[in-house]
Amino acid sequence: MKAAFRSVVSLSLLGLLCLQVHAATTAKPPSIVLISGEFEYKSAESLPLLQKQLESKLGARCVLLRRPADPKAQTIAGLEVLDTADLAILFIRRMTLPEEQLAQFRKYAASGRPIIGLRTASHAFENWKEWDREVLGGNYQNHHNNQLATTVRVLPGAAGHPILAGVAGEFATPGSLYRNTPLSADAKVLLMGSIEGRPAEPVAWTHSFKGTPVFYTSLGHAKDFENESFNRLLLNAVQWALAQPRPASASEPTGFRRVGVADFEQLWLGKKHAVLDVRTEDEFKAGHIPGAVNLDVLDADFEKQLAALDKSKTYLVHCASGRRSANAAGQMKTLGFKSVVDLAPGFNGWKAAGKPVEK
Repeated sequence: MKAAFRSVVSLSLLGLLCLQVHAATTAKPPSIVLISGEFEYKSAESLPLLQKQLESKLGARCVLLRRPADPKAQTIAGLEVLDTADLAILFIRRMTLPEEQLAQFRKYAASGRPIIGLRTASHAFENWKEWDREVLGGNYQNHHNNQLATTVRVLPGAAGHPILAGVAGEFATPGSLYRNTPLSADAKVLLMGSIEGRPAEPVAWTHSFKGTPVFYTSLGHAKDFENESFNRLLLNAVQWALAQPRPASASEPTGFRRVGVADFEQLWLGKKHAVLDVRTEDEFKAGHIPGAVNLDVLDADFEKQLAALDKSKTYLVHCASGRRSANAAGQMKTLGFKSVVDLAPGFNGWKAAGKPVEK
């Protein structure tokens, strides 16, 4: 079987360039909903800047929803788009939404799809005060004096987290320091903020709400969007959020699922399933999971190569970060494969977790 795999791999470079265009049209871009519901930090102006970055750098399909300009308005139109969103980014402050609109947020939070909260999102809803503690993992208790300069530092133990890649070890923010201590027990702090004469406070962390991956940062002052480290933090957080495992929908066959490194490793250790690396040949040669076989999803004959495999077996599929493998798993489902396990954070996540790699 291994020899057969290797024989088809040799075809991988023949149609690479032409299929890059094909892959760009067939791979589903992530759908991201950004919601501006506050006036204090001018999120109606800053979120469009983030939207442009997500569209240009990640190829995302973005929808921006805004609270009406009237400060008395307690409504956000168009929230039904959350039903099909892959990620929701909230910058809302102290809104008392109609119950039917608040139900949209409750439904989304329970769906397992990721959430990113910015600054005032910790006190987003006046009629859902538990949101901060339960969903975001926070504990907002107002903020320190606006005139005190805040210094942000990477928590030493979190330095290797993918959300912090390229983020400066220390930088300043003009925003006041939020008081959030103590966080929920399972929140994982990434950044700490400090002002003179006061204890440091967490300013960025990850959390999980009943399987829903969450990233929150109390940063988000209008001038933060001019800071390279802050913008890198947000882009990294979006990519991290989109790569997290999702629960299977009720209509999804149990044989098709996305998992994290720990679950993937357990299946790999059993040595009962074929491991498919769908990156390019050069990526594969630079380092791969031991025992993996390389079938390049960007190869023009990729579907033909898949069709030659035993569809009754279980395949452990991965790429670099989860986008290409999701596309490959979709093609395998269409072709009638019975069981495919997709590594959500990809080979990058596997390697970052210190798992075995061979060349």
